[in-house]
Amino acid sequence: MEKKRILVADDDHATREALLDLLTEECYDVAVAADGQEAVTLLSSFQPDLVLTDFNMPGLDGIGVLAHVKNVYPTTPVIIFTADTTIDAQRKAQALGVQDYLNKPLDLTDTLERIAQALT
Repeated sequence: MEKKRILVADDDHATREALLDLLTEECYDVAVAADGQEAVTLLSSFQPDLVLTDFNMPGLDGIGVLAHVKNVYPTTPVIIFTADTTIDAQRKAQALGVQDYLNKPLDLTDTLERIAQALT
């Protein structure tokens, strides 16, 4: 069976590496991007089954990544995670078709469950 591909975008190095280790351990094929622009660039070559992106990043933020993914790959689920728990941020993401919305700090068990759910 082919591994599911997950693209992780976060400007925080420690979070990126933790997610890379966790998801690789769970047998996902993982690509990481240090910002939204790099994530958008990786989309066509990596062709992820799921995009996991931070909300707040310099340059192209999580909403920009979400909008791009939904424009180019409308069926690819996107999960946004953030420390910004404002209703406005959530509404913006929901309006663009976000699959799920996670709060930082991430609960790793919950994150894995939600990823598995999004991939089914």
